[in-house]
Amino acid sequence: MDWGCGPGRLIRHFPSIIEGNSKLYACDYNPASIDWCKENIEGVSFSVNNLNPPLNYEENKFDFIYAISIFTHLSEKMHKEWLSELYRVLAPGGILYFTTHGASFRKKLRSAERALFDKGRIVIRDKTEEGHRSYAAFQPENHLRNLLKEFEVLAFYEGDMISDKPQQDEWILKKN
Repeated sequence: MDWGCGPGRLIRHFPSIIEGNSKLYACDYNPASIDWCKENIEGVSFSVNNLNPPLNYEENKFDFIYAISIFTHLSEKMHKEWLSELYRVLAPGGILYFTTHGASFRKKLRSAERALFDKGRIVIRDKTEEGHRSYAAFQPENHLRNLLKEFEVLAFYEGDMISDKPQQDEWILKKN
């Protein structure tokens, strides 16, 4: 399941590379994106969700969920709520993969923000509506590890700098 699929930039490729009995799902809180995806992408079940949980899926449904640059646009409260919700819909032994704005984004922070980040606190830039691409969250590794106690962290890859551009941290988790 692609949680926060937007215009289907990733999920659109999966029907041609996934074989067998896999069923593909994707959701987003933007109904216009979901309408477009339904009209233009075959082989995926698309649905609209709200900015807040829950999702319209039963417990333990998905073996794999990914969220690319979704937590980067949510408040700390929503981090907690969505991690619980993703845990709920993830099958036992299932994998959750997501990305965040970690230490490589530190130089983009103002000095007061950097001080908070260095203390292990999440930094939120909320001058616009939550969920909007200009609403930004910057997540120190240790802050996220504290939120992820329900999961087993299989891997954490700190984002690098590529051509002086920060890359997002990558998290791979397992539901026990």
